[in-house]
Amino acid sequence: MGEYAVAHLDEIEEQNDGRCRGGRPGTFRRHVLRRGDVDRPRRGDRIINEHDEDEDEELYLVMAGSAVFELDGERIDAPTGTFVFAPPGVKRTAFAQEAGTTVLALGGTPGVAYEPSGWELWAPFNEAYRQDRSPRR
Repeated sequence: MGEYAVAHLDEIEEQNDGRCRGGRPGTFRRHVLRRGDVDRPRRGDRIINEHDEDEDEELYLVMAGSAVFELDGERIDAPTGTFVFAPPGVKRTAFAQEAGTTVLALGGTPGVAYEPSGWELWAPFNEAYRQDRSPRR
């Protein structure tokens, strides 16, 4: 029988990777591997870094609070319970409109089985690296 894990959303730590505040990258896969400090998003904070995807589509669900998404420059209000779909090639970002806003992001390449990349393991060190505060050997 395989290993399994269970966690409530409130148990999964948020982090600031230097691009946006309060992310929970890798959902609870990272939670199972390591706990970290809580850094909840405030009103106006960017909660999804601006990016586009060449092949991946993403589906977002606003689980708590309220967000404003920008999809190819168009602003969309997204209160709790709103789904937002961004197909490949669409530039996307989102900002919290309330403190503690929580957005679930699911993404992948259409027609391809999901394979974790592990980026959420290095994400906490991204800001230190960008500010050249990374540990030296």
